[in-house]
Parts: sequence; structure tokens; C-alpha cells
Amino acid sequence: MRKKSGFTLVEILVSAVIFALLIVGLLSVFASGNRLMTHARERITGTELGRFFIDPMQMDVRQDTWNSNSLDLSASPVALTSQEVNNRDFSANYTVADGNSLGVNYDSALAGTDLRRVTTKIIWTEPSP
Repeated sequence: MRKKSGFTLVEILVSAVIFALLIVGLLSVFASGNRLMTHARERITGTELGRFFIDPMQMDVRQDTWNSNSLDLSASPVALTSQEVNNRDFSANYTVADGNSLGVNYDSALAGTDLRRVTTKIIWTEPSP
């Protein structure tokens, strides 16, 4: 009897299934990594746009115009202009609170001072996975 060298059909099928499972696992790791990078990029863009939206207010706040600047106390959010970055719309709004108001804007950390707290919210829609 001669000894045959080579692989049987069962061995080839088992190795093909194992190889396919490895490839599918690697592809899912790459896809989730891509989603994570896209999410991180959107958050960084939102942070930079937050600075873009806040800068004009910072320039407007001075000691001599403290009571007549753009930081009027607002119970509801004030909408800022939206920006489009990488075919995605980013919009922002802000609310202003001080230590003297009661109700929605009351901030106990600012009580008894003439300081105001500005809270900015950056809004965008991320693509679905």
C-alpha cells in the first residue's frame, strides 16, 4: 500500500471555515474601530465649534459693559448659528444663570455674586452604525 501525501477534503473544509471565522472577526474589529474614530472626530469637532460659538461672547464681556452685554439671563436656551463641517450640521445653544435668580436658572454656587454661568450645548447627529 502506498502512502498518499496531501490533504483530504474534510481537512481543507475545516481550515477554510477557521480562516473565514478569523477574517470575519478581524473585519468586525476594523469596523468598530472605524466607528470609534468617527465618533472621536465628531466630539473633537464639537469641542472646537463650542469654542468658536463662545469666543464672541467672551469678547463682549467686559467690566464697563457688564450689565448690557450679550449674556442676558435666559430661562430658555438661546440658539446660536449653525455650522456645517464635513457635511454634518452642528448647532449650539446656551443658557445663562446667575446667583440672584430663582427657578430654572438658579445656581447656588453663584449666590451673592454678580457672576453668571453660561452653559453651552453643541448638537449634531452622528451617522448610524
